[in-house]
Amino acid sequence: MPVDRTLSASIAETVARLYHDLEMRLAEAVARQLRAGIAEPADAERQIAALGTLSLAAQRMVLAIVSDVTGTVEQAVVLAYQRGGEAAVAELAKRGGISDAQLAELRQTLPQLGAIQRLVYALVSTLQGTHVRILRWPLDAYREVIARAVATGTLVGQETRLRTAQRAWDQLLGRGITGFTDRAGRNWELASYVEMATRTTTAQAAVQGNLDRLGDAGINLVIVSNAPQECVRCRPWEGKILDRLGAGGRRTVEVRHATQDRMIRVEVAGSVTEAVAAGLMHPNCRHSLSAYLPGITKIPTHTEDPEGDEARQKLRALERKVRKEKLKAAAALTPETRRAHEARVRELQTEIRDHIATAPTQLFRQRQREQIGTAR
Repeated sequence: MPVDRTLSASIAETVARLYHDLEMRLAEAVARQLRAGIAEPADAERQIAALGTLSLAAQRMVLAIVSDVTGTVEQAVVLAYQRGGEAAVAELAKRGGISDAQLAELRQTLPQLGAIQRLVYALVSTLQGTHVRILRWPLDAYREVIARAVATGTLVGQETRLRTAQRAWDQLLGRGITGFTDRAGRNWELASYVEMATRTTTAQAAVQGNLDRLGDAGINLVIVSNAPQECVRCRPWEGKILDRLGAGGRRTVEVRHATQDRMIRVEVAGSVTEAVAAGLMHPNCRHSLSAYLPGITKIPTHTEDPEGDEARQKLRALERKVRKEKLKAAAALTPETRRAHEARVRELQTEIRDHIATAPTQLFRQRQREQIGTAR
């Protein structure tokens, strides 16, 4: 059976939820200081005290999640690798062509600890690399909002300064904690970046565990799964046969039939490394690799689903908008602004229901993707 990539998704959501919650608590801390700072004309001493309070609060919040994140990452990568290996063994057992003794030996094979440790270190380093920006964000946000409010003048009154501050604050919350760039040069918002990095690494661990066990069984050809609503980067590789270790390039090879004593011709689209470099297994990719057994494995055809991909991307965009509006509501400076953002949340959730009901492909509402944390 293919690697179960839903494992990666659930783990990534768990880690991302920690950072969603952190972002909300930081926003609420900034909002408390802004309400106090806008109540009276600008005061340098008050602003310095507010920045000190925010700095200490941010440090405590970041320290509080460090151990949780590190422990979760270590367990996640090891579990994903093991699940990948188990999936490979289960697939071989189901499809035959391998003896019970060989299966027992595969089940006892030790994991590649070096590969696991490298993945754990890479992901922990990536997540810890976000912490400097997290610590800076509440201070920069407070300074920017206060500066805009002060620019309206000290004689216009508290109400006008508050409206100006609310507009500036909404703009900042709309962007979220940003400034994270992946290897492809794409910019990400904090929680999305964390989820992407975690999902990618745990998926890599699962695939690596799967490929390692297949290699131990002497299997070098794998097939790419069919994932409905696939993106344009993965579409060219769906249902294609890849060489686990060999050179890249499309070619025809002769291999032995999995269960019969004869040779058959197989079209190989390239190597796993080549496909990954071209975009397969990208961040949040939903495809998987499984053993290709010559003469037995059925190759899926006509798998293209561009309309499904468009519908899924629209749903993801609506979910992001809901999260942003909920964050703005939680950190609003006035009750009126909070109610306005809560009303917008309801409008967007209606759009989500309508979109799912009318989409040309099957979509499922994942309410956890509309949440931003548990802090209140």
